[in-house]
Parts: sequence; structure tokens; C-alpha cells
Amino acid sequence: MLEVNVGPLLAAIGAAGFIMGFALQGTLSNFAAGIMILVYRPYDVGDLVDVAGAFGTVDAMTIVSTTLRKPDNQKIVIPNNMIWGDIITNITGTSKRRVDMVFGIGYSDDIAKAQKILEEILANHEAILKDPAPVVKVHELADSSVNFVVRPWVATENYWDVHWDITRSVKEQFDAQGVSIPFPQQDVHLHQVATT
Repeated sequence: MLEVNVGPLLAAIGAAGFIMGFALQGTLSNFAAGIMILVYRPYDVGDLVDVAGAFGTVDAMTIVSTTLRKPDNQKIVIPNNMIWGDIITNITGTSKRRVDMVFGIGYSDDIAKAQKILEEILANHEAILKDPAPVVKVHELADSSVNFVVRPWVATENYWDVHWDITRSVKEQFDAQGVSIPFPQQDVHLHQVATT
């Protein structure tokens, strides 16, 4: 009506909007992912997590990023869109964890004796839960050993202490009671060929 051509103005506004949207794409994606993380709470501050290829304790959460402290005390900041678009493993998100260990004995060793030793070690450790009951089973006939799976349940905060204690106790008890812990080996057979 005013006979002013608004076409170029609208085109400029549209181009500016496109440029702004493109420039803010990452920030808006992080913002949206941050909203989803805050709503669904797959982890919280203080949880030990494995997210976006990083492992550590959650130090801080914002709408656009999550800060982790790695076990060696490095601090890393991860954009939320990398976390929300990937697998999230919350290691301390439950009160109980199963410790999965494998111990091998030699083929000439007594399986029943080794199983009894393993069961006694688990029964005597005060941090191992009675319910669910720990599992000790022959699992595999490997190249150089007969392998047992040993799977006790523990309170989450005791996971590593139990893992280390049981590993040490198994070595000590196997040595004390004459059960071998094999290592990879090969048999070499030499055949003498007569030369003519």
C-alpha cells in the first residue's frame, strides 16, 4: 500500500534467520539434549558414569554440558548432545553390583577342590552379599586352563575392594593348597627324520 518494496527486506531477514539458525545449531542441540537429560535423569551429580566414550564421576550438569572428573582427576566437559545421542552407562546408579571374575586352573588340578576354595573365599569375605547368592561354576575349557566364573554380589561402593581382595585371596589360597594357575603354553613335538 505504501508502494515500498519489502521483498529485499524479507529476503535479508530470512537469510539472517538462516545464518543465525545454522550458527546456533550446535548450541540448540545441546540445549535440547540438556532438557532431556534434566527431565529423564539418567545420572546425577556424584554418579560414576560411562558416557560419550568418557568414564568418570559427574561433577556438574548444565543445560548445555556435563562435567566429569576422570579417575586420574582430569576434568572433562562434554556437550550434552554427544551424551544424549550415545549410550549412557550409570555405574553407581543402583545399590548392588555383580563382580564378574574368571580364574583358571590347570587341566591336571582337582576341579572340586578348586571350586571349594573359591566358594570358601567368597563365604569368608564380609562385603559379599548373601542375597543374591554368589555363583562359582566351571565355565570354559580354554587352551591352557579350566576356567571358573566367580560372580559375587556386593554393595556398589564395595565393588573394587571386593574385586581386588578376591583376586589376591585366590592367588594366595591356590598357592597354599597346591592348585596351579596356568599360563599360556605350547607343546612342541620334534620328529627326527632320517636322512639318506
